[in-house]
Amino acid sequence: MTNSANLQWFPTNAPIASSRTDDIWFIDPLVGWAVNSNGQIIKTTDGGDTWKIQFQTPIVNGRPIYLRCVSFSTPLNGCVGTVSKEQRLYHTTDAGETWAIVENLPENAPVKICGLSVVNESVIYASGTNDPADIPARMMKTVDGGTTWTAWDMSEYATILIDNYFINPDRGWVVGGKADNSIPKPSRDDVIPVVLYTEDGGKTWVNQVADISSSFPLGEWGWKIQFLNERVGFVSLENFNQGAILKTTDGGKTWTRLRINDPQENANLEGVGFVDENLGWVGGWGDAKFQGGFSSETKDGGKNWQDANQIGQFINRFRFFGNPVTVGYASGKTVYKYSTAPVTARQVERVAPLKFLTTNAPAQFEKSVNIEYTLPENAQKVTIDIWNQFGAYVRKLVDERDPSTGQKSVVWDGKNDAGESLPPGIFIYRLTVDGNVESRVIRLKT
Repeated sequence: MTNSANLQWFPTNAPIASSRTDDIWFIDPLVGWAVNSNGQIIKTTDGGDTWKIQFQTPIVNGRPIYLRCVSFSTPLNGCVGTVSKEQRLYHTTDAGETWAIVENLPENAPVKICGLSVVNESVIYASGTNDPADIPARMMKTVDGGTTWTAWDMSEYATILIDNYFINPDRGWVVGGKADNSIPKPSRDDVIPVVLYTEDGGKTWVNQVADISSSFPLGEWGWKIQFLNERVGFVSLENFNQGAILKTTDGGKTWTRLRINDPQENANLEGVGFVDENLGWVGGWGDAKFQGGFSSETKDGGKNWQDANQIGQFINRFRFFGNPVTVGYASGKTVYKYSTAPVTARQVERVAPLKFLTTNAPAQFEKSVNIEYTLPENAQKVTIDIWNQFGAYVRKLVDERDPSTGQKSVVWDGKNDAGESLPPGIFIYRLTVDGNVESRVIRLKT
């Protein structure tokens, strides 16, 4: 049982507001890495007091790279997955001091890598994608620490695949969603959750929630998976209009869908994290408009929930250490820490202070939005790129060499590169000036 009375959630000194932190990985309670929507890999060695930018993603074939997930199998050996097919996977063998693109991925590797699961120093699994209409669900694994990979198609079992978790090289789970086979180009509105289990390293799979498929609404799928121990596990369910999780107490043989019944009616969930069988949290986008960023807490194993927005916002991942838990981390609007005291405030050492975006564009807009920025003298190149909330690239808004100095602005009309009007939703725009990066989140209203 966790002594939760002395532990609380606090923000670390990772970037706030300028980006969303999609994922975190800690090799021990002090040393960890995070990836954010600025396209940066950042590292802390002091439990979040200070962070260092280790890597800034490049422009490849005219497009920047969007990072999604991170894992380390040893203190030196790590991988970062992306949702940009130009460069899908990065690898380091020196604790992140240098990162190299993995060039030898098999032809049928996931086009977008959404989840990584470390089994041991040699075995790592990867899964993706979250684009049901055009990109098949696939998985891959390495048995030599990331030097070589094998991959396979998962379309028989899933339309969407996000996160995976393995307890040994053979036994593990991958979560996502499945649409009816009769739908030629399914959307996220057509899927229901799947929790796929294998005992032979991914050769065959069983959907452990097939028996409760009638209880799932269309437009819901598994996002993150966490196992507390060999018996108790949880899956967050992304659903734009409802909040719910799946829970097992028999090692995955059976699962139960539990609604998030807090007063704020939290929905559109992504992160799920429990520190014991009773105390846990969920977070994510918060509502169908992708703007609440709500978090919720349960103290009875998921039966009842209360508002808990004070722990953090827009949370996508939880990770914990100790049994009972002594420290934890969560990634979202920033990186948050679950500890007995706040991290040391060292504002002068914060990562990447804002430099160029002179105004934060309105949090929401209807037909168009004006993005303002200031360029320094002798800037050589400026770009502004836009993704949707799932990391799909939609627009190259600015691409200018040798720009003039001073105040600038550009209007985005809510269309993609093909000139098509995009549906309402959340979008992330990234300004890059000679390798310096800032990003913001905005919402296109109905």
